[in-house]
Amino acid sequence: MAKPFKTINQQLEILKERGVVVSHPDKAAQYILEHSYYNVVNVSSKFFKQVNSDQYIEGASFDEIRAVHIYDSELKSIIFKNILIAEKHLKSILAYRFGEKYHDKKYAYLRTETYEGADLLSISKTISSLSNIIQNKIKDRNSNSIKHYYNNHKDVPIWVLINELTLGQTYYLFKILDDSLKNQIAKDLNEFLIDNVEEQTILEPNTLEKFLFNLKGIRNSVAHDNIIFNFKAANNLQYMEALHAPFNIAPSDPKQDVFNNLLYLQLLLTNNQYSLMLNAINKRSKTLSNKLNTIDINKIYLSLGFPENFQLLNARNQNK
Repeated sequence: MAKPFKTINQQLEILKERGVVVSHPDKAAQYILEHSYYNVVNVSSKFFKQVNSDQYIEGASFDEIRAVHIYDSELKSIIFKNILIAEKHLKSILAYRFGEKYHDKKYAYLRTETYEGADLLSISKTISSLSNIIQNKIKDRNSNSIKHYYNNHKDVPIWVLINELTLGQTYYLFKILDDSLKNQIAKDLNEFLIDNVEEQTILEPNTLEKFLFNLKGIRNSVAHDNIIFNFKAANNLQYMEALHAPFNIAPSDPKQDVFNNLLYLQLLLTNNQYSLMLNAINKRSKTLSNKLNTIDINKIYLSLGFPENFQLLNARNQNK
């Protein structure tokens, strides 16, 4: 049976009955109107509820719930922005190395023999996906780079095509590349990691592949404003001492949460870019902490996999 429609005022009354302090009803009503009761209350208020009860802890306020909701939105915006940067780096390196190896073969990415060693179903799906992108761009009435290269050069180089691929399509392309290309791309991306951790490291292609699969899932979640509190990615990431040891994360600890995947962004961002991301998160976290009165911010951190007192740990020099 469907739940009956409730006005915003009725929704606020329910919150009050359950113990939420609503000091500014008009502002609260406007905020719910703009962001929806479900997105604000059902997602952000759970941190303030009593255990196994619909009642809220004593003193919990709508202002605190709103602060958590704002933090959630800002955090997703920061993550999305940096995934886009990481995506550009991945695409650029993949396209360069692919073009370098197959520079004398037109449409090498549409040839089955290019992907020797991968399973035929994955090869077929990826080639079909790439072919459809090209055909759709050629048929597009608007001018675009793929149509230009096709009409003027009778070829669409990988470095032109790559810009039209989603992160998911880029992942599936990487997945079927031969081992030599995967190793070279991993070696190139390892330079980002060395820049970040300031020590020699080795990035295995399989480790990178698992992370890229997680990254496309996180990208989709933040892009569509889905819940990231208690987010659990598909793959349990490989332990990397240079990334995990500073936060006392053990090899046996699960590594599927938001924080562990953010650590792995050091594979795809420069030291400066990664530092800017961390400090942006730190700034938003400090703002949230100052607005919480009835719970500790570590309760929020726990749902993201962040270590306790994260904002005290993550400041980094951006001037490198």
